[in-house]
Amino acid sequence: MTSRSGHSDAQRAHQPSLWLKLPAVALWGMAIVFNTVIALFLTAIDYGGSLMVNWVFSQCIGLTITALVALNLCVIHVRPWRAVGLGLAVVVGSMLGTGLALVVTGVSEFDTSGARAFWQAVFIGLVFGAGVTMLAFYRERTLRSEQALDAERLKLLQGEKAQVETELRLLQAQVEPHFLFNTLAILRGLIGRDPLAGKQLLDHLIDYLRASLSHSRCDQATLGEELALLDSYLTIMQFRMGERLTFNINITDELRSQPLAPMLLQPLVENAIRHGLEPKTGPGRVWITVSSIGDAIQMQVGDDGMGFSNSGSAGTGLANIRARLTTLYEGRAALTLEDNDHGGVTATLRVPRT
Repeated sequence: MTSRSGHSDAQRAHQPSLWLKLPAVALWGMAIVFNTVIALFLTAIDYGGSLMVNWVFSQCIGLTITALVALNLCVIHVRPWRAVGLGLAVVVGSMLGTGLALVVTGVSEFDTSGARAFWQAVFIGLVFGAGVTMLAFYRERTLRSEQALDAERLKLLQGEKAQVETELRLLQAQVEPHFLFNTLAILRGLIGRDPLAGKQLLDHLIDYLRASLSHSRCDQATLGEELALLDSYLTIMQFRMGERLTFNINITDELRSQPLAPMLLQPLVENAIRHGLEPKTGPGRVWITVSSIGDAIQMQVGDDGMGFSNSGSAGTGLANIRARLTTLYEGRAALTLEDNDHGGVTATLRVPRT
C-alpha cells in the first residue's frame, strides 16, 4: 500500500517544470541577454575573436542548450531521469552549438586550429551551461518547496478558520437559549400588566431571532445587518433594565453595506451590559459608533458603567474575538480597550475595508 506522503512525492516528481510556465518571450529573452553578457565577458578578457564572433558563438551555444533543456523538461517529468537529461542537454547542446557557430563564422577568426577552437568553445559552453542549468534546477526545487510550504500554511489556516467558526456556532447555541428564556420570562410578566408593551417586546424578539438565525447560517454579514441585530438586542434589554439603559447607534448609510464577519460586535455589547451597566446603580448608556478611517473600518462600543477594573474580567468573549480576528483577517485587524474619563470602557475594533 502506498502511503499518502509517498503518493505526494510521486505526484510532485511528475509535475511539469515551473520554467515551462514562463512566457516564451521571457524565457528566450533571458537566454539571449545572458548569452550577450557571456560574449561581453569573453571579449573583455580578450578571449576568442571579435565581439561579434563571440556573440555569435554565445548565442548559438546558449540557445541550443536552452532548446534542448526545454525539450528535456517537456518530455521527462521523473526527477532522477530529468537530472540526467539536463546533463545530456548541456553536453550535446554545447557541441551542437559550437559546430553551428563554426559553420556560421568559420575558424579563421581564431589564432588556433579549428579543432582546438571547437573544444575550447565546447568547454566554455559546458562551464556556463552547466552552471546556469544547475542554478535553475535548484531554484526550481526551492520554489516548489516554498509552494508546498505555502499550501500547508493555507491548509492550516483554513483548518483554524473552520475551528473558530465551529466554536462560534457552539457559542451561539449556548448564549441564545439563555437570552431567549430570560426574555420570555419578561414577556410573560408584561402580558398581564402591560399587553401593549408585551406586544412590542414580542415584535423585537421576533426581529432578533430572525436576524440571529440568518447570522448563524452564513459566514459573512454586513454592518447594517449586524447593527440591526444589536438594535433589537438592546431594545429587548431596555425592557429588562427599564430606565437604567439608553443606547444610540451612529453609522453612515454608505458603511451599512460593508462586509463583516457575524458575531464580532455582539460580544462587545454584551460585555458593556453585563460588566458595565448591570453592576452600576442608576442609569447608564451604551453607544455604538462606526466610521471609516483610511483603508479601515473602525467600530467603537462604549459605555459609562463600572468598567472591567471594577466589575471583574470579561470572560472569554474578548479572547474569542481576538482569535477570530487573527484567523479571519490574518493580522490586519485589531481590538483595543480603553477606560473612559467619566467611567466605563470603550472597545475599539478595526478591520480592513473591502
